[in-house]
Amino acid sequence: MSAPVEIWGVLNVTPDSFSDGGRFVALDAAIEHAERMRAEGADVIDVGGASSRPPGKTYGAGAPDIAPSEEIARVAPVIEALVARGMRVSIDTARGEVADAALARGASIVNDVTMGADDALLDAVARHGAELVLMHSRGGGRVDATTTAYRDVVDDVLAELRGAITRAVSRGVRAERIWIDPGVGFAKTPAQSAALIGATSRFVASGHRVLVGASRKSFIGQLAPDASGSAPAPDARLGGSIAAITAAVLGGAHAVRVHDVAVSRQAALVALAMRAPRNASRGKEARADA
Repeated sequence: MSAPVEIWGVLNVTPDSFSDGGRFVALDAAIEHAERMRAEGADVIDVGGASSRPPGKTYGAGAPDIAPSEEIARVAPVIEALVARGMRVSIDTARGEVADAALARGASIVNDVTMGADDALLDAVARHGAELVLMHSRGGGRVDATTTAYRDVVDDVLAELRGAITRAVSRGVRAERIWIDPGVGFAKTPAQSAALIGATSRFVASGHRVLVGASRKSFIGQLAPDASGSAPAPDARLGGSIAAITAAVLGGAHAVRVHDVAVSRQAALVALAMRAPRNASRGKEARADA
């Protein structure tokens, strides 16, 4: 069977997340949700203290900016508590100050939606010997005519990620610790997001581990409106999320970032079993001929 696929459970400790804003701001609620996700099979808890929803038609002005000190105040106690409980923790941030504080408290991964824009973040990752996810984005993730003007979305995203990898390595981040994420929904039209998920195998061919985060994102609602023609709310996008997870895993993704852990894990495991059926069927045929 192919290598296992990791399930990264989303834990937003923000009052304004697009999918679950405010539900896990309190420390006890955050810990309880993380424990629930671990029990359902999450390998990593991805903690975010500042919403990263991009500006554009769907989210208007996008997420408001907050001070790094506020972001640290939100995530630090949660990270400490989860690490103390033996969980593997990722910090979802674009700021070096926040990344450094999170890594000092036991997080082992930095998930950066700005593709390494902050030198201080890259320096913190290098100093702590942490893993780094470089997620593709342009223009702060805005979805407009400028940011989505790709000659070929897969080729261009891969090229820009290669540039980000080179930059991260030049700051001391070890190449083998770098993950890449095509950045579904960030500076991408719905069709471009779907094309990137369908091309997961090309990102895997880069030699870096690939994380795909499509769970509950707005492109699902735009590609698959409900029967009335309206875009479903974030918590009503499970079907589309599962379709995206399945395609990503079939394409060789090493991890998927999800909100609904149990059902996403089930989908990922079935997709994983389908990823290399040829050898399994040959073995069955050989046993039948013996």
